[in-house]
Amino acid sequence: MPHFTEDNLQRIIINPFYAITVAPQITQEHEPPTGEAEWVQANVSLMGEMGVERWLRQLLDVLEGKVVAPEGPINPSQAVNIDPLFAAEHPPLIGREMWVDVNVMQIRNMGAEGWLRQLLDVLNGDIVTAEEVGLAPPGGTFGCGAPARSHLQRRGKKRRKKRRHTRDMNVAAVSRSLSPQNGSAERPGRVHAQGTRDEHA
Repeated sequence: MPHFTEDNLQRIIINPFYAITVAPQITQEHEPPTGEAEWVQANVSLMGEMGVERWLRQLLDVLEGKVVAPEGPINPSQAVNIDPLFAAEHPPLIGREMWVDVNVMQIRNMGAEGWLRQLLDVLNGDIVTAEEVGLAPPGGTFGCGAPARSHLQRRGKKRRKKRRHTRDMNVAAVSRSLSPQNGSAERPGRVHAQGTRDEHA
C-alpha cells in the first residue's frame, strides 16, 4: 500500500524530473558561486517581476539547456550542485504545461520562498523513491524508470530532520489536477506550507 506523507507530496509536485530531462552540463560538479539564501531571495524578486508562470517556464528552459546565458540568476546550479540523476534520459511522466500549472498553485500555497528552498533541496538529491512510498522493493525505481538512489533518500531524510517547520495540509486541488483522469500516474496533493530550514554545508 503506497504511503505518501505531506513532505513526499511536496517533493513529487516540485520535482521537474517528471516533466523534463536536465541538460548534463548543468549537473557537473562545481563550486556554486551564489549562496542558497541569496539565490532564493533573487528569484523571489524575479517571480514578482516576471510572473510565476513565465518564471517556471524559463526555469525548465534553463534546466534543459535551451537558454543562451545559463549563468543567469534563474539557474539553480548557481546555488547548488544538481544531482546527475536529473540528466538520466527518460520519457516525461507529465507535460511541461501541467507541471507549470500545478506548481503555480503550489507556489501560491507554500509561498515563493518556501517553494524555492524546497526546489533546491530536490535538485540537490532530496528525491522521493518508490521504496520510500512503498511502491517498489528496496533498490527499485520510481515513476520514470530512473536509477534507484537510496543513498539520496537517506541524505534527504537526514536533512529534513534538521528542519523545523509547521505545515497545514490541503490535498484537494492538486490531487484533482494530477489525478488519473488528467493523465498523470501519480496522485500528489496540495499543501500549504510556510517553513524554514537550517543552512547546511
